[in-house]
Amino acid sequence: MWYRAILPKPTGRSTNKTMEPHEFVRSIYLGDRACKSLYVDCWASEVKIQVDCISRVRGEIWNYYRKENLEDGFIVFEGVKRIDWDPNGKLPNDVFQSLTVESCEGREGKYVFSLEISSWDHEAQTFSPVHLKIYADAIALEAKGSENRIRS
Repeated sequence: MWYRAILPKPTGRSTNKTMEPHEFVRSIYLGDRACKSLYVDCWASEVKIQVDCISRVRGEIWNYYRKENLEDGFIVFEGVKRIDWDPNGKLPNDVFQSLTVESCEGREGKYVFSLEISSWDHEAQTFSPVHLKIYADAIALEAKGSENRIRS
């Protein structure tokens, strides 16, 4: 499997401690990485996706950089207004195919984060894609067992 990120070219690192979502998503490497779990916290308006390993891209390409790896870490979407799931009923339980972000500046959040994650059907022995669209105000990473959020 391969991972693709369809994002605009970054304009350079942010000067503050929080990256813009487009730049932040570009700094996340999910190639050959799997979705372990998905948590929806309705009261906190958050969605957390647990990934077996999240790596960071600190240049033009990943190049096997592992210093900031988050084993069993989380991608956290904050200020979630809506989630679209297609097809309904399929569980995203295998590798990530893509993670993209678009600005939307509407009632349904500031950004639309689109994910494609494979679903493995054990009985049929087949893979199929699951498309998630998460309408949210922000994105962050979180290490397993930590409440601190990584935003740059």
